[in-house]
Amino acid sequence: MSPTEAATKVKSRGYKWVAYQLNDENLGSQQRQNCFAFKAAMKAQGIIFTCWMTRHFTPQLVRQYVTEFEPDGIILEAEVPSEWWNPATGDVEPKPEAVDWVDVIFHLADIDIPKAVVSNFAPFVHADDKDTEPIESLPWPEKAKPLVDDGWAYISECFITESPNATPANTDWYAKTKLGWPRTQPMIEAWHVADYGDLSGFQNVSHWDLGNVA
Repeated sequence: MSPTEAATKVKSRGYKWVAYQLNDENLGSQQRQNCFAFKAAMKAQGIIFTCWMTRHFTPQLVRQYVTEFEPDGIILEAEVPSEWWNPATGDVEPKPEAVDWVDVIFHLADIDIPKAVVSNFAPFVHADDKDTEPIESLPWPEKAKPLVDDGWAYISECFITESPNATPANTDWYAKTKLGWPRTQPMIEAWHVADYGDLSGFQNVSHWDLGNVA
């Protein structure tokens, strides 16, 4: 759908904010054009416009993105584990492509906009030699602490068709009791909202994704 059609749809459904997802790590010209067009359309409808950067990104690229597009807020995808079990060595080792969250915080320190991670907990748990979901692994609160202390919000990926244990209640409990976040905002699959039950206890709920918003 066009930016204008999307903005009209978002407004008519009562949404207050949207996140434009950027998948191009090189900030290609098409992504730039699309982002500016969607931002203009959303702002014309009074919708808060945020940007969501998926992996892989560097702290420098995040800063470039934020300063160029000037979104109302920034969301960074936190799905790359901080460590992994290397089958070649049999050891748990740092994952080379893991995000340096302290460096990300440093690069955005002077930019006063709301900041959040959207995550499945993978960067904030220890690796083991089993094929387990991140929520079942050992928590690593030291990895989350810099983001928590800097005021970053936590948006939990509650995609229950992929991970049945990743319910809003379970992810909220884990983020708060195991990692130290004061609160969470669940991101749920918009095409079967009814399956999530009562979500009134959350201050906000995110819906994934616009194409499936009825």
